[in-house]
Amino acid sequence: MHIVQEGRVNKFIRELPEITFSGKIALERGLDVRYITERAVFTLKEDGLHLIEIAPGVDLQKDILDKMDFTPVISPELKLMDERLFIDAAMGFVLPEAAH
Repeated sequence: MHIVQEGRVNKFIRELPEITFSGKIALERGLDVRYITERAVFTLKEDGLHLIEIAPGVDLQKDILDKMDFTPVISPELKLMDERLFIDAAMGFVLPEAAH
């Protein structure tokens, strides 16, 4: 992935002007909470936000961490996002047939 132009607003900030989704409540209900951007995939756990995948070609520090107002927990098993997400072609998904 090549970043042509940076956005003007950081997406991961310390305080929000409005809360439309509560990750804390979702965790309390046993739900899997993920935040997926064009640069990275994060999962929310009891101890905070965990960075679990990054896009191929991005610089972890410059393109992700420096754009955040806080530092997430970086997974020791940090993976690259599937490169097929970034090419201009069909990914070949096949939907299962509907049950009768």
